Amino acid sequence: MSACSWLAPFESVADWEVYVSGGLGISTAIIDTNGANTSAPAQPFFENDTDASPLVDGAVGLRIPMDELVAREWLPDLRLPTYPYRIELEAAGLREFELETRFGPQNFFSSVKATTVMVNQWLDIPLIELWRPVQYLGGLGRQPRLRQWLEPASLFIGWGVGFSYLEIEGTNNIISGSDEIFDFAWNVGAGLNYSLTEHVDLSGGYRYVGLGEQDIDIFQGVTPEGSVDYDPQVHEVRRVLGLRGAYVRTVLSACHAQCHDAGEYHEGRHDHPSQHLPLALLALLDL
Repeated sequence: MSACSWLAPFESVADWEVYVSGGLGISTAIIDTNGANTSAPAQPFFENDTDASPLVDGAVGLRIPMDELVAREWLPDLRLPTYPYRIELEAAGLREFELETRFGPQNFFSSVKATTVMVNQWLDIPLIELWRPVQYLGGLGRQPRLRQWLEPASLFIGWGVGFSYLEIEGTNNIISGSDEIFDFAWNVGAGLNYSLTEHVDLSGGYRYVGLGEQDIDIFQGVTPEGSVDYDPQVHEVRRVLGLRGAYVRTVLSACHAQCHDAGEYHEGRHDHPSQHLPLALLALLDL
């Protein structure tokens, strides 16, 4: 059976939208160092340092009404809100942190570069929905001017998982070490989103990025001297511009017409579109 015969019956998928976004921000890292060298006299690595770096990110994703995530026949007594749910593939880089910590009585200088690729999911909650209980309980009336400002705005919350690529170097000009590390990464965040037009959004928010504890081997010349551990805590503030459009609507409309022409349209199918997300994405790639 062709992909069209699966996708054609799902009129509700017309509300799904593909979006692309790009952002700038500031990434701030607080990094602890631990460990010790192995030769006498042994000296510990200790203290932490903080540095900030520019951040650039880009993402491509799919925006879906929340009430279409679960088939209605699965939860017949529960109606989910229509808040936008977003799932995206995001890459972020340009982070470079320069640190100065202690190695015994001496300073130890480190450089940590971090690039991440993550699958994120975000839920946009319209601010007007959060305002209504306050408006009702406070007896504040309709306040149309305030509603006009609130309606394009939403609060977003979400999280994501993926991997990080770290380039770490450290030295005190006597002992030194470096390594390139791939590891698990995650993030959680929240912020505000504002629809400038029907297809353009501007958002700003905060997220915490978990990169995991890392260690690199250190050497004096070619002689092993133990290792130093890095424990980064990364906090980021970002501004993101997003462009979205009803591209899924275009794909499914074309598929619908093609399937009618081929005689593949089957009346009475009630499959839920969320079961066929991979096929929808494959259809998008064929554009």
